[in-house]
Amino acid sequence: MSRGHATRNGFTFVELLIAATMMSVLFVGLGSHLRGGILVWRRVTATAEAVQRERVGFDRMEHDLANAFAYGASEIAPAVTFGEHDLKVVTLQSLPEQGRRVRVVTYRCTDAEGVRGLLRISQSIGESRAGIAPAPQVLLPDCETLSLRYAYQSSTGTALLEWNERWLYPDEFPRLIEVRVQLHSGRTMQRVLSIPIGALKSLAAEAG
Repeated sequence: MSRGHATRNGFTFVELLIAATMMSVLFVGLGSHLRGGILVWRRVTATAEAVQRERVGFDRMEHDLANAFAYGASEIAPAVTFGEHDLKVVTLQSLPEQGRRVRVVTYRCTDAEGVRGLLRISQSIGESRAGIAPAPQVLLPDCETLSLRYAYQSSTGTALLEWNERWLYPDEFPRLIEVRVQLHSGRTMQRVLSIPIGALKSLAAEAG
């Protein structure tokens, strides 16, 4: 009676080598997809954070302008500044545990502590008159230039508004302010801010 072939247990070396190669290819492919997913996630997160910073910066400026006013007497508070590349207004600001306070707020794109960006400097009237500048708040760290334009009623008598790089009427505030921010990356952001009608006349003009 012939003996049957012995049952083979386990895998041969060639089979193990093929299985290891296939597993290596599988893991390399999964690792590439994982790295690609992480890079996309980081890029999307960075873009979302940048858009959020831009929105917060413009919203902050719009809020300050909506609550701004002008003193008629220059010895009480500094005069407002509507320049080509800087903006300074006297505004009401709500502070935690302090209520509403009069603050002098300045916006400009410049260097601060080695970082160039769109800065917001908020100080009390006393600090402003004494020349004491608090630590600026960096709203947009990538800001290269800040450009401002102001809308005023056309001199032709029509309802059209004309734009100028400087505000020409110190007794009242402009109706519209176009804010353009050029980023170091080359991207340009722009928003037109509307100021409430009649809310920003000077106190001297109202008293008269």
